[in-house]
Amino acid sequence: MKTIMFVLVLLLSVASFTLATPQQESTDKPIRLTFYHYASQTHLLYINPLKEGFEKAYPNVTIESVEVASGGYEALSQKILLGLAAGDPPDVGQVGYTLLRTMVESGGAVALDDYMNSDSKFKKGNLFPAMMSLGQAEGKQFLVPIGTSTPALFNNMDLFNDVGLDPENPPKSWADARAAAVKFKAKDHLGIFWGWQVTGNWIFQAMLENLGGKMANEAGTQILFNDAKGLRVLEYLADLTKNGLMPVTDQGLGTFVAGNLGMWVDSSFQRVNTPKQANFPVRMSPMPTPDGSLPRVPAGGNGAMLFAKDKAKRDVAWNFIRWITEEEASRLLAANSGYTPANQAVIEALISQHADDKNYKVTLDQAARVVPWYSWPGKNGNKISAVLKDMQEAVIVGSKTPKQAIDEAAAEVTALLK
Repeated sequence: MKTIMFVLVLLLSVASFTLATPQQESTDKPIRLTFYHYASQTHLLYINPLKEGFEKAYPNVTIESVEVASGGYEALSQKILLGLAAGDPPDVGQVGYTLLRTMVESGGAVALDDYMNSDSKFKKGNLFPAMMSLGQAEGKQFLVPIGTSTPALFNNMDLFNDVGLDPENPPKSWADARAAAVKFKAKDHLGIFWGWQVTGNWIFQAMLENLGGKMANEAGTQILFNDAKGLRVLEYLADLTKNGLMPVTDQGLGTFVAGNLGMWVDSSFQRVNTPKQANFPVRMSPMPTPDGSLPRVPAGGNGAMLFAKDKAKRDVAWNFIRWITEEEASRLLAANSGYTPANQAVIEALISQHADDKNYKVTLDQAARVVPWYSWPGKNGNKISAVLKDMQEAVIVGSKTPKQAIDEAAAEVTALLK
């Protein structure tokens, strides 16, 4: 009798462990996964190779794309949220870091910790902790990075030579950048464009944090961007546009590649496609900071989140998410975009392989020391990004003073956080 009871207890224990631990679904049978992702021309350059590479490695899995071609991460996340609300979410969704908490608080995101802990093929130790932390909320891992970018300065080397600036010594401080813009203007060139339009608050946050400021407290219960430091950021941008040193536009890439803009602050994601489109040599350098020190760099970019409701699809979708972190996918991403993968070994190999590529060096040097892109809590992350974008636009076009714009934005964001 004791022997029988022991066997029963043992069997129950094994069954309990089996139920508690995610099992990898066999991909012997054909299975189709839906993948919601951004589909601008430059994003498809890396998304399509990633999909094709996975389907080659897992020939019985088909990735069916649902593409969002414009509107940035806000439009993409809205598409995912609508699917969740309708009970028909994607199996995997691409999500910008700044919208992580909005997606988690929607209630439909699947935490990845059990998969990461039970899948022997997943090598968490191979991934940069700083990048993995970008996908964490509520003490759990909800997102695995696809690619990470950082703010950087893109310099038109022909125009540097034309105005007598040293191409090997681009501006390091805000004052240096303004002085250089004055020289460009004197020769009928455009000076500098700070990419304020990128997903609402990314460049604004980068400028603010390099002054020692913050967007909000960690819990998201109190905004902090409307202090003297935040006002100084807007006053700096207002000064540039008022004096004709920064073009009044929201088209940074097009303005820069046209060839008459000296400097452009934007995402290191542009490292690959911008030189291809420009008819002049492009040199990247760290983003200027208030005092010229090495900048704090909020992590731009995106990762993959799991939303599949069906258990079989969920297990196979995890294979896709895990594969994104592996060497083959990491190299595909690096070769086809300016994004940096989270795989440390791949980055180290790329640093050695591209030791003479100064633009690549800037990108890789910054990737290892990223800080989080602030992710707003609650359901209104998209609306808050829009408010902050409108705040900057109002200052740049001159329809509001910096003080008026920041006070009104602060009131709107505070209301949206309640």
